Amino acid sequence: MSQEAEQEKQGGFKLFRYIKESTAEFKKVVWPKRPDAIRITGFVMVFVAVFAFFIYGVDSVISLLFNFILVK
Repeated sequence: MSQEAEQEKQGGFKLFRYIKESTAEFKKVVWPKRPDAIRITGFVMVFVAVFAFFIYGVDSVISLLFNFILVK
């Protein structure tokens, strides 16, 4: 068998081994209960909204400062 065919065969086995190991690890995951997942999702959404408003505020202040400096 040629070297290329041997490498391709090993690569295929590596892929199957990867899928098998990934499936085994996936089964070990402890998923949060539905109420916990909803609560955490809510926290993330609130945090993102607050952070977005903070970034908007900082950007607005910097924009006003640049306009004030450049217009003068």
